Amino acid sequence: MKHFKGKDTKTIHVNQVQISFSSKTVTAWGGLATIVAKLLEVIDFKSWVESEIPIIERSNNAKGVYEKVLATFMTVLCGGERFSHLSWWGHGVEVIKGSFGVRWLPKASSTLTRFWGRINSQVLSEKIGESARRLAVSIIMWQGIIADNLNLDSSVLVRYGSQEGAKTGYNPKKRGRPSHHPLIAFLGSGYVVNVWNRSGNTGSGQGAVDFFRQTRSSLGKEFRVNHVLCDSGFYVIDFIEHLESEGYIYIIAAPISRTIQREILEVRDWKTISSGIEVSEFEFEHIDAKWTHPRRYVVIRQSIDKRPKALGKQPMLFQDLEDWSRYRISVMVTNDLYSAPEKIWREYRPRANDENVIKDLKEGYGFETFNLKSFWATEAILIMIGLVFHNLIVYLNKTILNPNRPQERLKTLRHKYFILPGLLGSAGGKRILRLSVQEKRFRAKMVSVIKRICLIPHNLNCIAVNRQG
Repeated sequence: MKHFKGKDTKTIHVNQVQISFSSKTVTAWGGLATIVAKLLEVIDFKSWVESEIPIIERSNNAKGVYEKVLATFMTVLCGGERFSHLSWWGHGVEVIKGSFGVRWLPKASSTLTRFWGRINSQVLSEKIGESARRLAVSIIMWQGIIADNLNLDSSVLVRYGSQEGAKTGYNPKKRGRPSHHPLIAFLGSGYVVNVWNRSGNTGSGQGAVDFFRQTRSSLGKEFRVNHVLCDSGFYVIDFIEHLESEGYIYIIAAPISRTIQREILEVRDWKTISSGIEVSEFEFEHIDAKWTHPRRYVVIRQSIDKRPKALGKQPMLFQDLEDWSRYRISVMVTNDLYSAPEKIWREYRPRANDENVIKDLKEGYGFETFNLKSFWATEAILIMIGLVFHNLIVYLNKTILNPNRPQERLKTLRHKYFILPGLLGSAGGKRILRLSVQEKRFRAKMVSVIKRICLIPHNLNCIAVNRQG
């Protein structure tokens, strides 16, 4: 031990820097303790949690529902992927408690797993879902969004334990592994408006009608759905007929089956709309009693020679055909009978952003990795992450941090704004959190962010008031 003699820390050096320890309250999450804490204070998040989370603590040793929800939120925002990662923000916890206005925060992950594990029935999960959907709609209203596309998607969440509902089903990345297969509803603006957990062996379109009905009802009658956009998992005749009967304009990706492939091969009238992109359309009716009439299909083919990163698929039937082997194909079914095929395609294209939202949920918020033994507890966590935590950060992103710029993912926000060293001290009888920010422009940015948060004229307490009234 040439560079470390005994227990005397004064002898520890890294190059020319002496290493020592401090008992002062310091946190690496000073930005989070400033920005997010102020946001939650202004919108009265604590009142919403205490009114809407259907968990009643009867034990004399119980510390409070809000503190446990807050600890879960903190763990997600710090990049945690499981409940045990709450230790990531444990150093300097006095800073967190002071900024968020709580006297206690859990130290053990078992405190959180026991807490969320009490959501052990569909009734309790649905209560959380109902409250979270109201919160999502309130945030949408704060932004003045009264019309948008409603996009439906599903996702595969791989599981590595024996969780309830974790079944073997469609799992393209981890074949044979159990999974959950939730349905997710988004607005085109990026807000998540509904989440249902489902067993891994459930088909994408199963339950689509009921899921859509609940989602549409939660948005309210005054909200206008411009288009319903869905991936090919929702290419189900019962769902399509429901949308038609209710008067919604839909664009749904169609699976390129051999039957559809043969229809595409018969198309002769292709229109070039950009270099390497051609569009056409055809009418088609499946030989099935449920398909009672032909529907309009729009087909896009993109040359991989001119557009190597083109989206779409290369169907097996086309791979051996010289005229088709260098194309990627996309097909959509729609009941929009008047718009040009290229307009249908351009209307559908932004739905690809759903994949970015799902990616952000999985990589930034731990949407795939937070789970519990109970199926309904897992659904409750998915709801809280998607409809509450995610939507609050999207609102912060859109209105405060990047109001006139492209939205940044949580991973970027975390490293840019949340990870700031902070020292908790006092002066003049007041507690002061001193953030270590040397760049003057960034200091001005932080001051501006806090001032704009203070001017938010909305709070969540009115949701509980309206419900109870």
